[in-house]
Amino acid sequence: MQTLEAIAKRKSTRDFDSDKAVPEEIVDMIVKAGCQAPIGANKRDSLHLTVCRNKEILNEINQSTAAAMKMEPRDFFYGAPVVVIVSASEKQLAPGIEYANAACVIENMLIAATDAGIDNIYLWGGVQALAKNADLCAKMEIPEGFRPVSAAALGYGKSGSTGPRELSVSLDVNYI
Repeated sequence: MQTLEAIAKRKSTRDFDSDKAVPEEIVDMIVKAGCQAPIGANKRDSLHLTVCRNKEILNEINQSTAAAMKMEPRDFFYGAPVVVIVSASEKQLAPGIEYANAACVIENMLIAATDAGIDNIYLWGGVQALAKNADLCAKMEIPEGFRPVSAAALGYGKSGSTGPRELSVSLDVNYI
């Protein structure tokens, strides 16, 4: 698949088949693609990736997130069998740059996943609640001094992937 074709085809999936595993070599390739993303000042030591395939831990994150958000328990990962959490160091070059860096890493992973036929979604909300749960972060072996900022959920959608789409302008744009 060509890059622009993968970008056009990528969509957010909210109905993963939790029983259909993503092959390890594909997950590794997706993670490698994320690691090629541009990072502010090339401070690669400011980010950490945690690849979670453990359903019990994902369920624990779901329960903790629902409790923190004072809502009924639900699956914030939409049944995805793989979740890659991007954590950022507390020491950043500029306020908020960790979100831009994490977004670049995740977008690379999502495009690579689409290219490999793996459905995906960018996650933020549930990850913010996880960041406030020190015990769960320790259980996930997130390094001291880092906090989760965003995540990518990966798997096979129950409804199947979308077909080819055309690139289009869907945001307000002006040219000067």
